[in-house]
Amino acid sequence: MTFNIALVGCGGMGLRHAHGYVELVKTFGANGAPGVGPVEMIAVCDRHQGPAEKVADLIEEGTGKRPQIFLDYDEMLRDLKGLDAVDIVTDTPMHHRFAITAMEAGLHAMTEKPMGLTLKACRMMRDVADRTGKVIAVAENYRRDPVNRLSRALLDSGAIGKLYFALDVALSSARGGVMHGTVWRAKRDQAGGTVLDAGVHNADMLLYLMGPAASVYAETSTFERQRELRGMESQSPQLAEFYGHRVETGGQKGDMIEHDAADTAFAVVRFGSGAIGQLSLSDTSHGERVGQSSVHGSEGTLIRTPSRSGRPAEIRREGGETIIGDDLLALVPDFSLDAVTAGLWGKDRLGSYDLDFRQTDRKIVAIEYADFAQAAVSGGKPEVGSDEGTAALALAYGVMESGEAGRRVKLDDVVSGAVSGFQNDIDRTMGI
Repeated sequence: MTFNIALVGCGGMGLRHAHGYVELVKTFGANGAPGVGPVEMIAVCDRHQGPAEKVADLIEEGTGKRPQIFLDYDEMLRDLKGLDAVDIVTDTPMHHRFAITAMEAGLHAMTEKPMGLTLKACRMMRDVADRTGKVIAVAENYRRDPVNRLSRALLDSGAIGKLYFALDVALSSARGGVMHGTVWRAKRDQAGGTVLDAGVHNADMLLYLMGPAASVYAETSTFERQRELRGMESQSPQLAEFYGHRVETGGQKGDMIEHDAADTAFAVVRFGSGAIGQLSLSDTSHGERVGQSSVHGSEGTLIRTPSRSGRPAEIRREGGETIIGDDLLALVPDFSLDAVTAGLWGKDRLGSYDLDFRQTDRKIVAIEYADFAQAAVSGGKPEVGSDEGTAALALAYGVMESGEAGRRVKLDDVVSGAVSGFQNDIDRTMGI
């Protein structure tokens, strides 16, 4: 039986999801991925005709089937027959609204990261999923990278011994511009800013590699409150080809935008295992970019490379021993990629790969679709469901809550809502 999906949101990330869907179909054909079955994108939905046409054209060109176009979400849910699920790729404030409406209508839902606007929004989504029995999944992409899969296997196998601490430092420069040239990403009350919108990726990877987080203490700041609205060709050339068709309604290129979201955070995380993590994020590091991602244990250090780069991880041990790339596979003889990932990359064991960003990006989105469909069809759980999506957002918001309160906060309290001072105004603004 075919699993029918509608793509909701046809901007930059929507176009990337469309590429991922096409990759899934081209790789596995009419019968679908192993253990998943056929998946079909039968509709796309966006407020703007132009972006919707662009995404529908891409899907038709790639698969030979053109999805229906809708400009109104409620109308689509009412009129579209045979729909099983929605893939929500809109701005963050709409994630919980669209997902809850879909699940109430009997549909499964996947959202882009972060799962919801706040932890309260996530709890609302989880409660509806539990009540309706529908799957809620989160399209968190970094952990799906085959090199990150290998890194997790190495840590789980004890390749560097007992885990002591992890460093995740990502200090870059937006050169005074708004992230991705998108006004909502500059706004505190819309989950904007690099600490939340980008930091949820870092948070998910830390949790994926190190296990659950227990507490966090952070210092946060907004150093640059006036930012210029520029195009993606200026702000992120690697992604520009995916975003040229979208409609930005928050302003015009060259406008100065009030940026009230945090742009910098330095945090110390205590994991449930007793290990410690340092998470440092900023897009105001002008003139010098600093990047470090590593896990340190009793018998060595795992050096991670940027997700989706294909570059190999390394293990370094005392005495100068370095193990890199495919040589790492000998340390985990039982490691293999899942059938879907192996099908997309052409092998079930690898230590690195040589693909450009576009190829890697669409393969990873294809994995997200396959995982979502498999969970919905089988009645199982997606890899990144409400628990995982909530935990990643809780760590990112825990950084903000700690920075606002000036004290260490427990992550369980952020998840439950017992600590929510930073988020309360956001919830009130959104009427939740």
